[in-house]
Amino acid sequence: MEILKKRIRTNQFKGRAFTQVTLDDDFNVPDVRPDIDKIIEENGDIKITEVRVMEGKVSICGKLEFAVLYISGYDSRPIHHMDGCIDFEEVVNMDNVAEGDDVKVSWDMEDLRTSLINSRKLSVRSIIALTLNASCIVEIEAALNVEGGKDVCSRTRRVDTSQIHIQKKDTFRIKDEITVPANKPNIMEILWNDAAVDNLDIRLMDDKISLRGELGIFVMYSSEEEKNPLQFFNTTSPFSGNLECHGAKEEMIGHITARIIHTEIEVRRDSDMEARNVGIEVVLELEMAVYEDETTELLSDVYALDKKLVPVYRPAVFDNILMKNQSDMRLHQRIKIKNDQAKILQICQAGGHVKVDRTQINESGILVEGVVYVQILYVAADDRMPVNALKGMVPFSCQIEIPEMDNTCTYEISPVLEQVSSNMLDSEEIEIKMMLVLSAIVFKRMKVDIIEDIKEEACDQHQAENIPGIIGYIVRPGDELWTLAKKFNTTMEDIMSTNNLEQEQLSPKQKLVITIHG
Repeated sequence: MEILKKRIRTNQFKGRAFTQVTLDDDFNVPDVRPDIDKIIEENGDIKITEVRVMEGKVSICGKLEFAVLYISGYDSRPIHHMDGCIDFEEVVNMDNVAEGDDVKVSWDMEDLRTSLINSRKLSVRSIIALTLNASCIVEIEAALNVEGGKDVCSRTRRVDTSQIHIQKKDTFRIKDEITVPANKPNIMEILWNDAAVDNLDIRLMDDKISLRGELGIFVMYSSEEEKNPLQFFNTTSPFSGNLECHGAKEEMIGHITARIIHTEIEVRRDSDMEARNVGIEVVLELEMAVYEDETTELLSDVYALDKKLVPVYRPAVFDNILMKNQSDMRLHQRIKIKNDQAKILQICQAGGHVKVDRTQINESGILVEGVVYVQILYVAADDRMPVNALKGMVPFSCQIEIPEMDNTCTYEISPVLEQVSSNMLDSEEIEIKMMLVLSAIVFKRMKVDIIEDIKEEACDQHQAENIPGIIGYIVRPGDELWTLAKKFNTTMEDIMSTNNLEQEQLSPKQKLVITIHG
C-alpha cells in the first residue's frame, strides 16, 4: 500500500506588533548657508534600512530624512533650505517570530517638528509609529490517496488553499529629464522639490509585472533674475515598464505594494549650456506576494476490509485569501490661513500623507478611520516672507466591503493618496481635494486535520468471528453512509446495492440491511 502525498506551500500569519519611536536631535546650519530667521516648512521621510528577525524579537534599523525650507533676513535671496537625517535602531519583542520569518514594517509619522535654538542651530523632533506584520512560508505535506490495496476504502475532502508561489522585494527605477517651461528663467539653485506617484496601475502578467503611472514633480528654485528670484513649476511625467517575476501567471492573485525609497532631482544643462533641464530619478520599492487559489482533494479517512488501518492525523493551518477589495473615497476640505499669516497670492504645491488611526472588523467588512495631513505651499503677499505654508487635517471614515469576514480573519490595508489638487477661494482660504484609495487583502484561517501516515494493526480475530454476516440497522441522526460502512466492515457500494439506494444521503429512522465482510 502506497500513500500518495502532496506538498502545499502556504503563507501563515504569525502576529502583529506596534511600537512608537521618538527621535530628537540638534543640527547646525551648514557654513555655506545663511542664518535662519524663520522656518517656512519642513518635511520628512522614514527609510527602513534593515529588518533583522531573531528568536522572539525583531531589530529595525532606519533613518529619518528631513528637509527644512526657511527665510533668511541676512541674504539678498531670502529663501534657503537645509537637510539632514537621524539614524535609529529599535528592538521590538514578538513572541511567535523566529529567524527566517518574513516581517513587513510599515510606518506613520505622527509628528515632525522643527524649531530654532538660535539662528545657526535647529532642533528636530519626530514621533514615528512602526507596525510589524510577521508571517512565514510553510510547506505542509498531506496525503491525497492510497494505492495498492484491493480491499482498501478511502474518503477525501475538498480543501481550498491559497498557495504562495512568489514572495520577494524588487525595485523599479524611473528616469526622466524635463525642461523648465519657456516662460521661466534659468535655474540657479533648486530650493525645494517633491515627487509623488499618481494613478499607479500594477498588473500581474506571465513571468512579469507591469507598472504604469504618472510622476508628479514640483520644483521651486532660485533664478538669476534680480526682481523675481523665486520661481517654481509643476509637471507630470508618465512612466511604464515591466519587472521580471518568473513563475507569475496573469490569472494568479498578486498583493503588490509600492513606495518611493529614493528621489534625486538635479539641475542639468541643455545643449546651449544653460541650466534649463532637470534630471529626475525615482526608485520604487515593491513588496510582492503572488498567490494561486487551488482546490485539492485531501485524504480524510481510510479503512480496509481485510486488515485494521489506523490513520495518523496532525493539525494543519491554511491562511487562504478570502477577498481582495479596495474602497475609493473623495475627500475635500477648506483650510484658512491663521491670523498672523500673510495672505495668499498663488498656490505653489499641495500634498499630504495618510495616517490610519483605527481599523475595526464589522458585519460588512472593515471600517477604517484616520486623517490626512495636508500641506500647501503658497506665494505670500509679504516681501519679507515671499513663501509660506498652510497646514491642515482632513478626517475620514471609510468602509471596505468584505462579505463573510469575521474576527478570525487577518488583513493588510494599504492607503494611497491620489489626485491631490487645490483651489484658491480667496486670499485667505484654499480648498483641497483628493482621492483616498484603501486597498485590503483579507485572509481566512482554516484548520484541517490531515493524514500524514497510515499504520497497520493486527485485527482482533475473536471479535471478528462473533460478528454476524448480516444485520438490520435503523439510521440514527448524524449517521453517514461512510461511517456505517467503516463501522460494519463493508463498503458504501455494497450498502447502496443491497438496499437499492440511489443516493448517499440517509434519513433518520431509515431501515437498512447491511452485509458484513468477514
